[in-house]
Amino acid sequence: MIPSLPGFGFSGPLTDSGWNTRRTATTWAELMRRLGYGRYGAQGGDLGAGITRELGVVDPEHVVALHVNGGTTSRAPLRTTRR
Repeated sequence: MIPSLPGFGFSGPLTDSGWNTRRTATTWAELMRRLGYGRYGAQGGDLGAGITRELGVVDPEHVVALHVNGGTTSRAPLRTTRR
């Protein structure tokens, strides 16, 4: 299953505001639950990177793997550590 970002791609026009990374991730987690997935992985790049990261935050008991490429738009950006 490949969901479309709200307002992009194959999605219809948005009728309300507030579609941030948290709301989109929560909606996708509910979609996966309704489709019957008890475990799933997610991949996101560009705008989807922040949503994918957030999906791991809002549904950790069902998300088994995440792959993120590109920048994130989440509240807590990915960081690298130096030794």
